[in-house]
This record gives sequence, structure tokens and C-alpha cells, in this order.
Amino acid sequence: MAEQLFEDDGTLACLHIPADESNKRFACKAERQENLIGKTFWLLDFFPEVQTRFGSRYLYKAAYDKDAPDSECFKVFTGSTDCGYILEKLKEMGKFPRKVTLKKEGKNHLYFE
Repeated sequence: MAEQLFEDDGTLACLHIPADESNKRFACKAERQENLIGKTFWLLDFFPEVQTRFGSRYLYKAAYDKDAPDSECFKVFTGSTDCGYILEKLKEMGKFPRKVTLKKEGKNHLYFE
């Protein structure tokens, strides 16, 4: 039997079950990108090409504490190609979670720093 390396408090959150790649949704509250501009938070996971009424978007999961339970996390849709590029690169490099700040340049250009 595999040795248990964490304290099982009986919640689902403590099991760290990964999101279902075919489901493309996260069980946490939604946040508007505009409310995150200038804020620093942890990128935890994402889904590419989620179909919305505005077309295909990235959906990412984030939190202000990288070890936050789902109840304290938030999900954000973004159409920013710069944010999408960073999300894809982080996945490719296996570098989640990652601390970022959402920045805005000009009227509509959003990016992670």
C-alpha cells in the first residue's frame, strides 16, 4: 500500500484530484479579468479553447494563496493571446502553479508579468 504523504481531513480538496480535461470547467467562483488588473495571484491550471458566447477563450484557475482550497480559488475567462501564450508555455514546461501579476497596456492589451 502506498504511504500517505498528506493529512486526509476528509474533504475532497485535500485529495488534490486534477480537473477533468474533457469537462473544461472548474468548481470555483468566477472572477472578471478587469477586477484582477494590477493584482498578484497564483495561476493553478487552465483549459484552452473553451467555447463561450464570445468565441473560443482560455479558462484559467487562480488563487491568492497557491495552496488554497477550491472554495477560495477563482476562475477567469480570457481572450488575451498574450495570457494564453503564457498559460500554454507553463503547461509545456510543467511549471504550474506560478505567481503572476495581471497587467494592462492601452485600452485592451492584458498580459501576465
